Amino acid sequence: MIESSLNARDLFRHVSADKAQFYRVIMETFAAAKRQFRLHLRPDEVQIEADWQGAAPPLEEIQLALSQLAEWGNLESQPDTARVSSIEDFYRARFLYRLSIGGEAVEAALAVFAQALKRRGELQTIALEDIFNRLEALLALAEEPVPDAVKVHEVLRDLVRVFEGLADNAQAFMAGVARTIELQQADIKAVLAYKQRLIDYLERFIGDLVARSG
Repeated sequence: MIESSLNARDLFRHVSADKAQFYRVIMETFAAAKRQFRLHLRPDEVQIEADWQGAAPPLEEIQLALSQLAEWGNLESQPDTARVSSIEDFYRARFLYRLSIGGEAVEAALAVFAQALKRRGELQTIALEDIFNRLEALLALAEEPVPDAVKVHEVLRDLVRVFEGLADNAQAFMAGVARTIELQQADIKAVLAYKQRLIDYLERFIGDLVARSG
């Protein structure tokens, strides 16, 4: 268990390393290649395809970074024999790199994390539609002579998830309101303007809630 924890920690080391942005660009390049069903990349392909936001770094620097990422477990390497054309090439260290299983998991986790940070906390009325549809499904199942227990369980499970999502969303919304008020409390006009926008928004939400419940 301790060894597994240490390995998992190594997988995230590139995020806080000195060249974190450099490593992230490389990892994002491999993730993009994987989405295109290209499993392996060579160092020169990384140099060409990566979004460096400027001039591409020297190939030697990329090779060192790839080696470090492989050491941390984010990438896997294997000898690249496809370009061997001489004895010298055979003995020169050339490698192909691909995302490891752990590397894929880290990329997926970071994508979810980034999406959560970008998500704006607001009261989403779409959840009301989901609740209404699932309650209708429960009503239809209840009217059957012998309700299907499996279907009832599935609908109830989905309903719980919708309510949990709505609660999480409401918490994020209130946290956003609190942060905004704190930032604007020195400016009375800004607070009043924000208060009016908030009231208008809540009135629309409540109106939608009443309309859907009617």
